[in-house]
Amino acid sequence: AWLKPSPRAPCRSAGRGTGMDLRVILILLSGLCCSTHEIFEVSHSYSTRESQVVWTPHRARKVRNPSNILENEKEAQLRILHITDSHVSHSDEDPPHTHRMFSALKVVKDKNSQLYKHPSDQLVSLFQKAREENVDLIALGGDIINYPSEKEVSWVLQQLKEAAGGIPFLYTAGNHDWHLEFVNEPRYDTSRLPKLQGTLRPFFDHAAGMSSSGLYGVHNIKGVDVFFFDNSNHQINGEQLAFAKKHLTASHQAGPAVILLHMPLALPGLELPPKELCGHPQWGTATDDLSSIEGRAPWPPTNDPSTYAFIELVKSHSAPLGRITALLTGHVHRDFSIKVPQKYLLENATALSCRDHTHCALGSVFQRHASFMKPHPEEPTLAKGAVQYNTLDGAEGGYRIVHVREAI
Repeated sequence: AWLKPSPRAPCRSAGRGTGMDLRVILILLSGLCCSTHEIFEVSHSYSTRESQVVWTPHRARKVRNPSNILENEKEAQLRILHITDSHVSHSDEDPPHTHRMFSALKVVKDKNSQLYKHPSDQLVSLFQKAREENVDLIALGGDIINYPSEKEVSWVLQQLKEAAGGIPFLYTAGNHDWHLEFVNEPRYDTSRLPKLQGTLRPFFDHAAGMSSSGLYGVHNIKGVDVFFFDNSNHQINGEQLAFAKKHLTASHQAGPAVILLHMPLALPGLELPPKELCGHPQWGTATDDLSSIEGRAPWPPTNDPSTYAFIELVKSHSAPLGRITALLTGHVHRDFSIKVPQKYLLENATALSCRDHTHCALGSVFQRHASFMKPHPEEPTLAKGAVQYNTLDGAEGGYRIVHVREAI
């Protein structure tokens, strides 16, 4: 059962790392909120492939000795396997519309083994890992397929059943899931909504939770609300914003939340080019250098106001001042056809999404949470507050296992 805080008025208001052997990029962020009331105390201990998220309602009673709780660890925590950007395509199905992306990802070098593998084999291995790790949920973060294809969608669903053993999954689309290149269309994202309701519809029909449009949804599992918002066109529209306002601002009435997105949010301090982010202030026609390569119409002049409003909403309702504990994103990985500056080849870009606050900081965890965290195989990074994670592309064997548990 949740330990609910006392009611309070809610707020209204890719690639490789850089630096010497750094595997993650850490950035302290700030947000806006009209209230200073804390909702959750949240601690993170994370490395390149695993994140442990421990939370407690603010001013909850003193936690019990965790030794007994850890004996029932599987029942006490939510385990999510985040997979993104696997870019599966078995054939050049519809040239020239599929030729560039199929040719770019026939084989990919695995990040760990350095062996060349087919993206489909990588995805099967990741689904098998989900089964071996006995995760509760698979979070598919977009660009799972290389271009819209009914055959590829059916193949992925079959592997979820066979290789993953039918583990529940949540899905949000990536730009490659719905985009065919060199199709004469009036907008850069003309195909998005029709493909969500057409070619990609089986993903949503078989996924956990309900989503009538494919643009947003939520699945509650082990007391955690796992949301998804489709920002695969770099934007969040008004309908998505309204859903977020309704569900994310109820901080004093609900448990913790995790958000699944394809593209990282343009949080202050996250230095990525406009093409890699949702809501980058310079995103627009003037910075679109891929339209001719991707065979599509240019981006519009600027972002939608609702996109900026969504980002502010997330910052305002990230722990400790809200119930958002983590954001899982992808999209940022080496562009296999376009050479980009080395500093943008981020393997696991992470950032604090919460307001600049005593309990939103890097380098430490709450003392009451430390005993609930297991050692990592590599030196972990510690943080208090909400963290936006970016996971290495599945095509290179990337994944992230996220453990979410309450310290009670």
